Amino acid sequence: MILFAKILLVCAVTALTVLAARYSVHMMQLEGYFLSQYVPHLFARLRRPRYLLAPPTVKKPLHYTPRILRLLVCLAILTALFAVFFTFGLPALCPSLPFPPAVFCVLLVPLASLWVLCAAAIMLPVEKAIARVFVRDAARRLKERSDLQIVAITGSYGKTSTKFILSTLLSERFSCLTPPSSYNTTLGVVRVIRERLQPDDEVFICEMGSRHIGDIRELCDLVRPTRAILTSIGPQHLDTFGSIEGVKQGKYELIEALGTTGTAVFSSLNEDVRALYEKAPCRKISAGFLPEDDVRAENLSVGCSGSAFTLVTREGERVECVTRLLGEHNISNILVAAAMALDMGLTPEEVSRGIAKIQPIEHRLQIVKQTPITVIDDAFNASPNGAKAALNVLARFTGRRVIVTPGFVELGSEQARFHRELGEEIAACADVAVLVGKKRAAEIQAGMTDFKGETHIVESLEEAMTLLKDISVTGDVVLFENDLPDNYE
Repeated sequence: MILFAKILLVCAVTALTVLAARYSVHMMQLEGYFLSQYVPHLFARLRRPRYLLAPPTVKKPLHYTPRILRLLVCLAILTALFAVFFTFGLPALCPSLPFPPAVFCVLLVPLASLWVLCAAAIMLPVEKAIARVFVRDAARRLKERSDLQIVAITGSYGKTSTKFILSTLLSERFSCLTPPSSYNTTLGVVRVIRERLQPDDEVFICEMGSRHIGDIRELCDLVRPTRAILTSIGPQHLDTFGSIEGVKQGKYELIEALGTTGTAVFSSLNEDVRALYEKAPCRKISAGFLPEDDVRAENLSVGCSGSAFTLVTREGERVECVTRLLGEHNISNILVAAAMALDMGLTPEEVSRGIAKIQPIEHRLQIVKQTPITVIDDAFNASPNGAKAALNVLARFTGRRVIVTPGFVELGSEQARFHRELGEEIAACADVAVLVGKKRAAEIQAGMTDFKGETHIVESLEEAMTLLKDISVTGDVVLFENDLPDNYE
């Protein structure tokens, strides 16, 4: 009977520890399985004991991928081994324990976050070996498709929007493989190649994200693009890149991968991108609003329901274009995509027809509700430049203009400065500011010295939504600018 009770205790503790670890496993997934980036969450939870057994609610659920399932199995085995030791081995080693062995065993549960770190460290060699197999398989599939045109897109912001814009334009003539959402890491791209590449695909549009020097080089070694688009350089992931120069170096890895034979399109809207354009050894095309650009926009008209402009090529061809996308920065994204499409053989008329078909990109200046208030969803925009562009769009609307924002993350030592600048933009463009998170709110408010409207500070997006129900009136325009993932709440 005593043996049965001990076995039951081991099973119960193992099950409870795995259940208690789900939030920490979720954080591990959101941090891309980087142990160094998970550790701050571990210490944060240990400093806040109330979260050890009752974690905060999350906005995005845990995805039970094969890697997560392997991590949970490892966690269960690790916990069970410790529980067996505390239940059976410890009493034999130390017969005069001050507490019953069950006490030590039960303590495994509130320390689930620590065991997640241990299990992830144990599984790291296994996951690296599995990843190498998948990468080799994806590389083999691409090597067998020498007919496939591969266009890579990177930038500090605008790359996902440009990817979908380019896909819409090229679909006027080609069959395109376009990764969903923001599949822009090596393993994300590998998954797209292995699961979605079809024999009739003619173009693969590969979005390339990066947080560290070398990330894009690794992606280029896999997909070996012959064409590229550089949308922007800006203050993104400064905590890992270290500086704007680090960002430039990381993004330029794509241009270097083209050598002298590839073709790259550069946005002239950005001074740092123009600097990289000048040093690029490949065949290069500029796109933007400058008279000297190879592809440019003239007669630009940006409104609350879309934009119109004249597309002009270096050869002097002109075509009128209309789009539902909001904001001048989206016109810039359209121009770099149009420049690439034209270089790949589309006519200006085909490009114009494609531009008219572009749908608003989800969570990127997307109008999702118009009565009795207008809601602009820009939740996936997390860059200072993108926020400025979104506020410029908000300023064009009539009615009371409301912004809901938690500010920015991953901007290192420059974060407070960019928050002050965000506050200045809010003061110039909005009537009501709902700021999420006290520390970031204080930094934003430091730039809102000339703000004459209402300011509300809340702790979470849920609290902001509740507040909006109370303060919103018919005719309001509400901009949701950035929605931090759960690992930054």
